[in-house]
Amino acid sequence: FAHLMIPFPGYYDNVPGVTVEPNVEPANESHVSAAWQVWAYTSAAPDFLGNKATVLDPDSKVLRVGTNGWTCMPANPQGKKAWADPKAGWASAREAAPVCFDAAGLDWMKGWMARKKPLMKRDAFVWMLQGDLGFDNTDPFVTSKEEAGPDQWIESGPHLMMFPKDPAALSDAFTSDFSLGEPYTMFPGTDFAHLMIPFPGYYDNVPGVTVEPNVEPANESHVSAAWQVWAYTSAAPDFLGNKATVLDPDSKVLRVGTNGWTCMPANPQGKKAWADPKAGWASAREAAPVCFDAAGLDWMKGWMARKKPLMKRDAFVWMLQGDLGFDNTDPFVTSKEEAGPDQWIESGPHLMMFPKDPAALSDAFTSDFSLGEPYTMFPGTDFAHLMIP
Repeated sequence: FAHLMIPFPGYYDNVPGVTVEPNVEPANESHVSAAWQVWAYTSAAPDFLGNKATVLDPDSKVLRVGTNGWTCMPANPQGKKAWADPKAGWASAREAAPVCFDAAGLDWMKGWMARKKPLMKRDAFVWMLQGDLGFDNTDPFVTSKEEAGPDQWIESGPHLMMFPKDPAALSDAFTSDFSLGEPYTMFPGTDFAHLMIPFPGYYDNVPGVTVEPNVEPANESHVSAAWQVWAYTSAAPDFLGNKATVLDPDSKVLRVGTNGWTCMPANPQGKKAWADPKAGWASAREAAPVCFDAAGLDWMKGWMARKKPLMKRDAFVWMLQGDLGFDNTDPFVTSKEEAGPDQWIESGPHLMMFPKDPAALSDAFTSDFSLGEPYTMFPGTDFAHLMIP
């Protein structure tokens, strides 16, 4: 049951002894200073990754040597030509379009820059939390709206990318429709096909798209349908959760959705965790809500039956409220007292990737959850998956 865990900002908030220094824009610094550039480029990733990354300037000169194998740099296709004033630098971090990647991500970037098929040893996850400045979704080398195909221009907000070892594997597995809010294929059918995974705020720069904020209803009992719908859909970005089907702890439908996604509580104890049966969950976090599509449901069915999941493709599953803790080596240990030495992890907000082939994760990703990079949970089991903090 191994899967990839992809850590998010706030992932370590409930882990004792772990303090993540916030990456704060330096005051009164020129935008061509090393200090400002280091802040701007590392802002592409969660702080626990960016704080330890190597940082390169627009000329690929090292501004800071890192310690974690990750690199952050500007990815604005125009480079310093985009600077309105050469002495002033980028107008903002977003204009720099910063990107953060590990060694596998660099392999893809090298291919793209050379316009040759990337030679990848494994899939790579690459961060762009400032978003990008726009691409034609069908052509890897069209970076102006005027040259883009009809309805193919997308100026992305915060997102994560998955650069696959085998781009052909994406061809029929994921949509290429970027309006849906779910993971989609950019540059489909090319050697540069990759997955775009929208984060909250993804559509902020897309004209005509308004995402209603998912706000906790006031003065509602925590057993009311309204509160439960809010709580369980809070596991996903609003543009997904707002249209999802919602199930209660007994798997009864609270709301019928329209986008093929489902949100529900995943606290292993179910309603037994309610201190007062009339009061419900103490908080949305206690419910440990999860949001998934049909492929994610296939994995969940296997896990609940303790049988190997039968997957048609990889699935991405959201838990933005985090979980209540697991032994990272055992899919069915959910108490800290039973966990193996140094294997208990109570996760903050994260994304999971449930793979069609869990064996493919065995040597590709670390199982060390302290690093902040994607890691394997339940390695070596049928339930192995990636956790993305």
